Amino acid sequence: MSQQKPPIYDEPIDPELAKNYAENYLYNKHFKPEDFTAFYFHRDEIQIVLDKNPDKEYIKFTLGMKYLDHIGEKGRLYGCVMMSNATLVIDEENPQKIKLLGEGDEIYDYSHPVPPYPGE
Repeated sequence: MSQQKPPIYDEPIDPELAKNYAENYLYNKHFKPEDFTAFYFHRDEIQIVLDKNPDKEYIKFTLGMKYLDHIGEKGRLYGCVMMSNATLVIDEENPQKIKLLGEGDEIYDYSHPVPPYPGE
């Protein structure tokens, strides 16, 4: 079995689509933990987000669920993780107190879940 590098998608997804993915995750009544247990990202994919936001110190990872209609998987949600830059303020006296001031307009979905999506 050859080790193939997964494709790298360097185009951001539509923010409205990202919002839908997050809402699918938050409000899904049929989600089962075994539907996805982990995600992997190629380092180049994370580097793209870092390179496009050189003045930011943080990357925000957001859980979501999406339909995979493009591969014939209609009607079933699959997990995804989206990345965007983030601006945070961390309280020096209480490091557990973190405030999100904002996140970037460019949101990326490079996620490859474990177990893999069908067809991967």
